[in-house]
Amino acid sequence: MRAEDVVGFSFFAVLIPAIVITISGSRNSLTPRRRAVWRGWGLALVGGAFLGFGLVSFLFIHNSARPVVEGNLWDIRELHSTKAGSTRFMITDATGHAVQIRCRYRGPGLVEGERARVRYVAYNGELLELDMLSGPFQLWHLRESSGEAGCWGWVAIGVVCGFFAYRQLASPSAKYRYGTMA
Repeated sequence: MRAEDVVGFSFFAVLIPAIVITISGSRNSLTPRRRAVWRGWGLALVGGAFLGFGLVSFLFIHNSARPVVEGNLWDIRELHSTKAGSTRFMITDATGHAVQIRCRYRGPGLVEGERARVRYVAYNGELLELDMLSGPFQLWHLRESSGEAGCWGWVAIGVVCGFFAYRQLASPSAKYRYGTMA
């Protein structure tokens, strides 16, 4: 199992129970204090899941090797989505090792069977640089980001959820325990 898969699985393993805990805090059978505590702890776990996912992803991407592979492109697939398109392709090096690369570029520059030099992030297979070495787009160069900046969006979501968790746990209804002020 790849590290990227473990990070994603761990994220959802924390997120789903956290959402269940947060929703459980809305039950009418609970006292207002207990509802606030359940919602607060649920939101704290949601925030922790997002914060952890963002920070761990950033660290893995930042510390990952940036290998360079020179070989032939094959299995080029342009993926279409409603927000943004992307492309996946394979490249085989001189030893016969195939690597799957993902990039945000969609267009005619990637030609199946042509030689290219690719620099990518080993952790997630994101393209950093591509130089076409043969074919009609010879000498064409493409540069993309590693994806580190996108991790800070997840961190921001975690901080916002943590803020609302604090607000729930610090609310007057959550401060009273067993009839006395905590």
